[in-house]
Amino acid sequence: MTNYKRFAAILAAALLLTGCAQNPESSVIVRKDMENVIREAQETGEQKVDAAQLQTAGAQRYTADFENESFRVRVHADAELDVPETDRLSLLRVKQRRFTQADCDNVRAALMGDVPLCDAVQVNQIVPRARLEEGLSGARQNLVQEQQKFADDPAYAEAMLQAAKENGIADSAEAYFAEMQQKINDLQAEYESAPVTVDYSAYPHDGQLVHNADMIAQEQDAQHGFWHSYCRDMPDGDTLWVISQDAKSLLHVQNSDNYSNTVMFSRSPAGYCNLGSYLIELPPLDTLSEGAANLDVIEGETCTLSLADAQAQAETVLRAIGAEDFVCCAETECSYPEMLQVLASTNGAEDSHSYARPCRVLRYCRAVGGVPIEQNSGTKAAEGSERDAYKQKYWPAEMIEFRINDSGIIRFQWNAPLEITEKVVDNAAMKPFAEIADIFSSMMPMTAANSVPEARTAVTIDRVTLNYSRISEKDSFDTGLIVPIWAFIGKRYTDTDDGYVFDKENFTGVQMALNAIDGSVIVADLGY
Repeated sequence: MTNYKRFAAILAAALLLTGCAQNPESSVIVRKDMENVIREAQETGEQKVDAAQLQTAGAQRYTADFENESFRVRVHADAELDVPETDRLSLLRVKQRRFTQADCDNVRAALMGDVPLCDAVQVNQIVPRARLEEGLSGARQNLVQEQQKFADDPAYAEAMLQAAKENGIADSAEAYFAEMQQKINDLQAEYESAPVTVDYSAYPHDGQLVHNADMIAQEQDAQHGFWHSYCRDMPDGDTLWVISQDAKSLLHVQNSDNYSNTVMFSRSPAGYCNLGSYLIELPPLDTLSEGAANLDVIEGETCTLSLADAQAQAETVLRAIGAEDFVCCAETECSYPEMLQVLASTNGAEDSHSYARPCRVLRYCRAVGGVPIEQNSGTKAAEGSERDAYKQKYWPAEMIEFRINDSGIIRFQWNAPLEITEKVVDNAAMKPFAEIADIFSSMMPMTAANSVPEARTAVTIDRVTLNYSRISEKDSFDTGLIVPIWAFIGKRYTDTDDGYVFDKENFTGVQMALNAIDGSVIVADLGY
């Protein structure tokens, strides 16, 4: 949703609710008052239900057809209500949890075994001789061509010398060409000292997390050094970045209060994918195959295993890393594009190559009492400025993703682990679904409306689930509240009367998430 469109939807929601909300100045799409949510969750009475009552009601369906001509939005719903088999849904206070050294050791053992490691930071800064040859050859050709231009075109020579003088480079043709020759000599010296191939075993690593501030303090090159560059926005964090010494797999761990915490792993027969540097958000499953159609497949890499076999591998790892309370909440089979570092099998002339990698993708989310924290509602970004420097903070939804094919686990990512700090309300009182359905029918046309007047949107709902989501605390970036929500899941399709299709606006997934306690809309992009 564009910023303009989101603003229009919020404004429309505020206007709609002026006559019906308890607080006429409030919108249902606002930063939530946590204390008010907690109070409502504690209230009981005829106007409230709990999870046990929803269970007792048995299987229900939600069916609806409605249209808003002003917004040109049409909604069709035919869905069974998916209510978890539990006698209570709770409110839980949570915060971000950093990955510990024990977490790193467990993930490493489960995915890499005990293979020796090397330092990815050092290895990725190595430039083998073959990759310097092209630059050295080009510098020599440039010198010859420049000398010829000076001889053939005095006006060109005069202009170039004038620019060189103004920039303090040279004050004569001889000095100008001497400067170019010196650069060639420097490249030649770099070439002669560069390795022909990369000896990964020469850069061993003990697999321990390091504190970014310590590495910054130790690094002498403050202008170009890796730690000064990579960690300038997260000096409070921790980093582990290692490659197996056969250069077939990589493990990266990032802890950062501002940019979230993540563990990422990559493996292939051809090399490793250089994951890292703030790679946090998981893309929608239906977009993973984009860009893979015309790429090579790694020789011998196939994906014929069953979903059950893939789940068995994933759940073995989950047990090994202490994540037994995660459940599979999404899966697909696809071929996705991935750029691999292939230095280990070449002389360095080609340092990367993109492949199409067939696999099964499984996404696991944390469950509380068997009920998953399934919604991506909870992605949170805080923006601001500090001494004219633009700052952003991210806290995405917690998710563990596996990509698995016939060779085993080829990608693993665990984003933003949660720590439950308090059970605020044990058995939450919620609005009856009839009230939730009324709010959905009022709000869905507004939030689905497109800012282009000629656009029309059709929303189809085929699933409605009750589960958990994290929403943001009002005045704290680092803490949140787990609340029960109703998720209306289906497809959105937007086009115009003359056939133009809004591809970037159309998607399959959660079309609206409503807080089951107070009926307020939860917007994933905002985190509340």
